[in-house]
Amino acid sequence: MTALDTLRKRLGEPEHSWGRPTPELWHASEAHLGMGLPSDFKAFLDLYGPGAVDGYLHLDRPLDGSPEEAERLWDRGWHRDWHRNPELYPWPFHPDQGGLINWGSDEHSNSYFFLPLEPDPDDWRIVIAGEEGEWFETGGGFTDFVLRCFDRLDRPPFLDPVWPDRRDARFHPRPAPTCGSIERQFG
Repeated sequence: MTALDTLRKRLGEPEHSWGRPTPELWHASEAHLGMGLPSDFKAFLDLYGPGAVDGYLHLDRPLDGSPEEAERLWDRGWHRDWHRNPELYPWPFHPDQGGLINWGSDEHSNSYFFLPLEPDPDDWRIVIAGEEGEWFETGGGFTDFVLRCFDRLDRPPFLDPVWPDRRDARFHPRPAPTCGSIERQFG
């Protein structure tokens, strides 16, 4: 059983029928980043879609596969902030070589990153930045990290101690945007 299978058993089946690989939607993101993304991260989001693990850990994914969407998903101001105050950050940020790639956030303003130092994205480490300036680095992939959070193992001490709910955790999908909301957002 893979880590994704185990996580799926913990979270239950997705409410919405994303459920299929959508590599074409990831192409613009990976072209924008200049590298592939971890396969378990893409597989999880292809299965569950955008939303929040147990209503706490917020995740996004491509919906239309456009270059504009890729820029919105992956350029969240970290790179600019790092160049203004590099002494505040232990790592650079994408697009700098080996720069952290932001993939999520949580209810307490913690930010989650991939540390792309290995050639194979499936070997990248996870870095979490706490809202008070704390940093935490751990090995394993995306799904392994989320499972360790369930087991309260090798996770940042600044995460909410009751997250995730070990007995009744669910994935809370974000409603899919309508054509009108996409036009307002990108129009």
